[in-house]
Amino acid sequence: MPRMRRLRALVLAVVASAGMPAAAATFVVPSVEEMARSSDAVVRGRVVAIASRRDAGGRIVTDVDVAVASAWRGAAGPAVRLVVPGGRAGGLALRVDGAPTFEPGEEVVLFLTRAAAGWRVNGHALGKFRVDGAEARSALGGANVLPGPLGPGERRAGAMPLDELERRVRAAR
Repeated sequence: MPRMRRLRALVLAVVASAGMPAAAATFVVPSVEEMARSSDAVVRGRVVAIASRRDAGGRIVTDVDVAVASAWRGAAGPAVRLVVPGGRAGGLALRVDGAPTFEPGEEVVLFLTRAAAGWRVNGHALGKFRVDGAEARSALGGANVLPGPLGPGERRAGAMPLDELERRVRAAR
């Protein structure tokens, strides 16, 4: 009988916790310069297409096509295709905490690393900035943010004037 009570209590605990939201992602935010040094390319562009699908492993991913207006670091070409975890495919949705999200027509600055199927955003949401007029805003949203170490003259990645972000990326050594 005690074994049955423990099992019942375990089942109730699992069921009760199933409706609770998961904690947000936690990021240690590096400097803009460190993000640039650890990226294969940094580009400014516009999202032109988004399509979710199942990958070879059955996971839901989203392909994001970006028309590149300028490359601030590296050589990405006139367009890049990103593969981002999560999305909606086949009647199912997958939200990956900490993964960047995109909207058609959105202007962005992306810190990129090469991947087998194209490119991926370096540092998940850390590596995506939305361009809003003359401002670049990080895509961290409701994430928990911890400060990372800064080198002399470096600035932590976050909202800043677009021209300052470009200057810091281009000058990173």
